[in-house]
Amino acid sequence: MYKSIFLLIGSFIITSSVIAQEPERIEGSPFPYSQIPDTIFVVYDDNFTEEEILIIQTLQGILSKKKPAIFRDVGTGSSIWINDLISKDLITVSYSFEDDFIGLITHFKEEIHGYVVCDLHSTSSNIAISISGILNTIPITEKNISLMDSLEIPLQYDLRNKNYSWLLNNFSDSLNKKIVIYQDTVKDLCLGDYSVFTNSLHFFEDIHSELVDTIFNNMMTNSFLLGWGNDEYQTVNKSSRHSISVLPADYAYNLSLLTNLNSTISQKNHESYTENIDSVHTVCFLMSDGDNIQWLLNWFITDSRWFGNNNRGQIDIGWTISPALSELAPTVMSKIYESSSNTEFGKDYFIAGPSGTGYIYPENFKNLELYTNQLNRYMQKSDLNIVNIIGNSFDDFYLYSFLEKQNINALFYYDFSNYSNHNGHIKFLNNKPIISARFNLWGGFNSAKSLSDKINILPQDPYSASGYSLIPVHNWSNSVDSILLCTQLFTENVRVVSPDKFVNLIIANLNNQNNNEIPFLSYPNPAKDLFNIEFWEETKNILSVELYNINGSKEKIKDLTIESISEKKSKIKLEISNMKSGIYFIKINLKNNKIIIDKILKN
Repeated sequence: MYKSIFLLIGSFIITSSVIAQEPERIEGSPFPYSQIPDTIFVVYDDNFTEEEILIIQTLQGILSKKKPAIFRDVGTGSSIWINDLISKDLITVSYSFEDDFIGLITHFKEEIHGYVVCDLHSTSSNIAISISGILNTIPITEKNISLMDSLEIPLQYDLRNKNYSWLLNNFSDSLNKKIVIYQDTVKDLCLGDYSVFTNSLHFFEDIHSELVDTIFNNMMTNSFLLGWGNDEYQTVNKSSRHSISVLPADYAYNLSLLTNLNSTISQKNHESYTENIDSVHTVCFLMSDGDNIQWLLNWFITDSRWFGNNNRGQIDIGWTISPALSELAPTVMSKIYESSSNTEFGKDYFIAGPSGTGYIYPENFKNLELYTNQLNRYMQKSDLNIVNIIGNSFDDFYLYSFLEKQNINALFYYDFSNYSNHNGHIKFLNNKPIISARFNLWGGFNSAKSLSDKINILPQDPYSASGYSLIPVHNWSNSVDSILLCTQLFTENVRVVSPDKFVNLIIANLNNQNNNEIPFLSYPNPAKDLFNIEFWEETKNILSVELYNINGSKEKIKDLTIESISEKKSKIKLEISNMKSGIYFIKINLKNNKIIIDKILKN
């Protein structure tokens, strides 16, 4: 395996100034930090047994609480990231313990307060990882007990017969309430360093279990789940209902080190001007799964299907990326941006992956405004301005919270059940476009040939929504070459543009600047006793509320309550139990000549 050795010669002043800084965080960041690392000991997983790797990853997290000191090179992306740090003089590295397990443990023995016994790939190993950050203990299997005794490292717990209830009963108060790790036991050699560093619960149980409910209920509002479950929809759905964002990270390595670095994060391929061409159909390809932290950290940049493809730059391609990477692995995000193509033929352009800072379903996410306020800050830090949403409701009420934010200029919307369920529909909210996918380039939906056949017969009209096609590209069944094949099959009146150009054209050609409707949500409807309506307007801007029957006659309102849900959202409760069954209309008069009218079905 290739190694780069950084010699600290003539760069002491530069390195010292970097070390003196703290890792940067946005206001209200959930991601902990310690100190920026300086000297790093690189180890290679191939040189150690699984039992030893379990210990090394835990020690990595323990050391990172003060200052990161260990980096696991597992090949693919990890080799890129460590060499990037070396080439930029951000760290000095040592390979003293690259294949020396006992030497590594001995060197850092004073930081280890004991050991706990567990079995590999079991509930006990997850429990061991969970308490190792709290107790500064390392998890060992029976094979290494004699070694620990010889090193005079004391036993703290034997966890082989313990369960998660024991863990929560004894350590719940010490566990992180903003970050939880949901990690299958077969993957206990991944992500554990970050669990230890953050004092996070590292567990796995059926998503429908009472244990998951208990754990999620104990998390703070707008917290994060790292890892992954066996069922995408159920994992994200339950997390969203508990105001938890999901960051797929089950095969992540070295986050406890990478999160303690700083980097200037800036895309190099922004496009402020896009030429308008008549008689053309405009296509934007967007690669999926950029919310997937472990994919970005591992195979994304090296695999020839994706960013490792030498054909990038021949056509405009949109990519999704997680804004959370700006604090979980800022140098990684910066390196990805630096590696993007920008030629006369095409460029790479990034937007925020589903559904912003983390994967959520907006319609189910409690405290959505708190989430989008935080997302707004991460969009700025990540140099992103378009968000890809995966949800189950195309309702304006849930999407408005994104588009009223300064750093979000557009939404690319997919339905979970079928990304292109809304057939390319485009609408504007707060004078910003919500663009739904038209077709999927995805195994089981379309091949390059079938997709190009469909695109070639679509209207070639830049002044109609039917003249634009957003195409989700499923990353696991397609590649850069799949996109190139499509473009080769397009007619000359089909052009491909990047996401920023796509949005520029749609705003310039389709926005009539007359979309001042106030998004609202009413329930239940039909209603028997109490009718509720929530809407995006400050309470102070409500002038009056009127009620009319089906004949247009004004009805007397006997019991009405106005509440302020948040700074920008209000709620009206209307008591209708004494009204006759039938159809009514509620009219809410607001300042600036704005009105809301909704139909009430009274049972």
